[in-house]
Amino acid sequence: MVLRRTPLHALHRYFHSAPHTASFSCFTSEKKITGGYMKSSKRIKALFFCLAVAESLCHAQTQPSQPSLNLTIENAVEKALEGNRSLKQGQLTLAQKKRSSSLSWSSLIPSIRGNASLSNTFSDKDTPTAISIGGSASVTLTPSLYTAIKGASLNYEQQKISYETAVTQVELNVRKLFYSLLFKQSQIEVLQSTADSAQKRYESNQTKFRSGTLAQMDVLNSQITWQNAKLSVESAKMSLENDLATFKQLLGIPQETLITLSGNLEDVLSIGTISIEGIEAHSANVESCEKQLEIAKNALLATRFSAWGPSISASYNYTIRGDTKNGLKNTDYGTFSLSLSIPLDGYIPWTNGGQSIANQKDAVANLEMELDNARMTQDINIQSAIKKIEQTQDSIQLRKSSVTVAQQSYDMTLSAYNHGTRDLLTLQSASDNLQNAKMNLLSDALNLITAILDLENTLGVPFGTLSSY
Repeated sequence: MVLRRTPLHALHRYFHSAPHTASFSCFTSEKKITGGYMKSSKRIKALFFCLAVAESLCHAQTQPSQPSLNLTIENAVEKALEGNRSLKQGQLTLAQKKRSSSLSWSSLIPSIRGNASLSNTFSDKDTPTAISIGGSASVTLTPSLYTAIKGASLNYEQQKISYETAVTQVELNVRKLFYSLLFKQSQIEVLQSTADSAQKRYESNQTKFRSGTLAQMDVLNSQITWQNAKLSVESAKMSLENDLATFKQLLGIPQETLITLSGNLEDVLSIGTISIEGIEAHSANVESCEKQLEIAKNALLATRFSAWGPSISASYNYTIRGDTKNGLKNTDYGTFSLSLSIPLDGYIPWTNGGQSIANQKDAVANLEMELDNARMTQDINIQSAIKKIEQTQDSIQLRKSSVTVAQQSYDMTLSAYNHGTRDLLTLQSASDNLQNAKMNLLSDALNLITAILDLENTLGVPFGTLSSY
């Protein structure tokens, strides 16, 4: 083990090696006493400052470094699919449904039992103890066994759809949030630049007010503008921190992890016309409704089997009897029974069986209407997403024109500033206008990629099918 010197060791060494000027100065003049004390005081202050710096450096060296990740959007998706806790829970549920489906045939296995007994009469000591050993096997066959096995298989398929939907939703959320974080990072830079410009205007107005060339109302207005700009920066930073926390939770990584995003929203601006020609929609919502309808129809069949279907029961019992004197070879018995049961309640409408069938028919009818509604909703959502994409792309063209105009205005203002015909605040205002125009363009880029992701999700196609982004 290595012992490391601490600032306390240095302090101890200093006071044992440094000359004590003040103590020897007591025999000299007052001026020497004062001068020696001041020199010693300065030296002590400098020493404590060095000790504080050394202590902070030692503390920094002992602190564990924070984990960090540099993520592209594809890395983020892979990370989420591996570490998302909700998906892990879904995997457990899916495994349970799969196990139930694969073992649903176990209802056909006969029930087997064994028994043994000893009996004796205490009043007669000469009577041997009676021994009985036996076993039985029984099985009941009903039409409901078919619907039970099919129902387990349908439930597993339904859970597979639910899990795949959850996977798609996690990927959709990760992609949307990734681009949103890129946008907010750029937004904070622009807001901070605007706040800095507002502060400089406020300070300039204060100077003009003191010289009597500006009214106090203008100073107050510029102060309010600056303070509002500062609040906008803080609000944007808090929103970014909240989104980062949600992003880390989606990825299943610790909250203390430092994340660096590799990506650029400007790449989205190069996306051309979006077409869904030749693409067949596979909406998860529609597939889920179709599977629910299958389950309901199977449940209706099971209800009918329960109300009308016969059941066959077969059993076999074998018993060996004997006693302690003659052994178990004395007697043996074997019995076999077969029975048939036919329910009659289902044929009577007002019985429980008849009512159950009617209720299940209503459930099937409701799901059929729900399926039709889901298909209509899917078509509406597809058309709505396409219109939103087209509208956003038109808006992007206008935003690009605004950026071009703002760039020209900034270049002209910069040239005038260099020639002394425009002041610094005018140049900063032109720069802010240019940055705001660029941010509006990036905002439309975010809206465009979000609409494309929603359309791909509605169509049920892999993300990136409609455009490589």
